[in-house]
Amino acid sequence: HFEAANGGTIFLDEIGNLSYELQVQLLRALQERKIKPVGSNQEIDVDIRIIAATNEDLEKAVRVGNFREDLYHRLNEFIIKVPQLNERKEDIILFADYFLDKANAELEKDVVGLNSEVLQAFKKYSWPGNLREMQNTIKRGVLLSQGDLITLNDLPAEILKNQEQTNETLGLFKNKNEKELILDALEKADGNKSKAARILDVDRKTLYNKLKQYNLKL
Repeated sequence: HFEAANGGTIFLDEIGNLSYELQVQLLRALQERKIKPVGSNQEIDVDIRIIAATNEDLEKAVRVGNFREDLYHRLNEFIIKVPQLNERKEDIILFADYFLDKANAELEKDVVGLNSEVLQAFKKYSWPGNLREMQNTIKRGVLLSQGDLITLNDLPAEILKNQEQTNETLGLFKNKNEKELILDALEKADGNKSKAARILDVDRKTLYNKLKQYNLKL
């Protein structure tokens, strides 16, 4: 791949999952700008721009010895941090529509969309697997759907379980335990108001208004 990308750009996905041996080889290629093609005894010069992506915390991986520090600094010239899916709820429907079209094409089906309950479940779910999890969920829904819309019956158990827990939390949030729920969410979020708002499934403005209402200065 490096030889084919010579003079251009190569994208390395899941860089945090590289074995130690591959990390050594990659570091050498970056430092010396040389590679030895498979089956050859001669090295060739390469001029390549690297774009790498990972879901791993590479700083933590360096600290525990799972990722080479010298390679980390070689790659760490410019970072673009893409927020996780649960941090950009407004994009969930856009991605769902995209993956729906893709799944329909792959499975030769014609599912029109997601019903309102599924849309709400998607917005409340934390999506620990990010876009890959959503893509698999949509594809499963299209495969199992018996009608024009994906329903809750077509979703995996973990999303349904989360939906039940969230409904219970929202019910409590509407009653007199509101202040206690806010304090509990802030404690779970280590004082981070954005995270606390996501736990409570409200926007930050609503949370700030509630903090002011209960005179909570944190």
